[in-house]
Amino acid sequence: MSLSPQQLKLQKRMLSPLKFKLFKLFKLPLAFFVGLRLKALDEDSAITEVKYKYLNKNPFKSIYFAVLAMTAELSTGVLAIFSMAKHDESIAVLVVESNGKFLKKATGRIRFTCNDGAKFKSALQKCVAENTPVQVTACAQGFNDFGDLVCEYYFTWSFKVRETVS
Repeated sequence: MSLSPQQLKLQKRMLSPLKFKLFKLFKLPLAFFVGLRLKALDEDSAITEVKYKYLNKNPFKSIYFAVLAMTAELSTGVLAIFSMAKHDESIAVLVVESNGKFLKKATGRIRFTCNDGAKFKSALQKCVAENTPVQVTACAQGFNDFGDLVCEYYFTWSFKVRETVS
């Protein structure tokens, strides 16, 4: 699949460590302070990670659940933004639901992977073509350094083409 010029520009900007740090500082300040990172981004998947450290710990010597949720949400959200970049229309986007399941203590580095790019792509094509609101539920799985599944999050994203004012 070919990426649009807007997607290529977004991909380059988001994968640049300096530009992504500036993005976090101005748009996602908590993500900046807890050390959230974007490791990979393409049309089909995104990978984010966070490490256990002083600013994101809980009293139980693991990563605070809200930090895990932020990291998981970014892995799905960056795919939503990436898919939206292919369209010229102004599209409103909002998280309408989230669910998390914790399977293991989150220590060390946790890497979240979302492989639902195709879902976003097809839903946004429908949204734009039919001018109807759509929803996408994307899954982000968090793995530790040993490859063990630590947690799983589901985020439901809502998309709607904004009305143009003439």
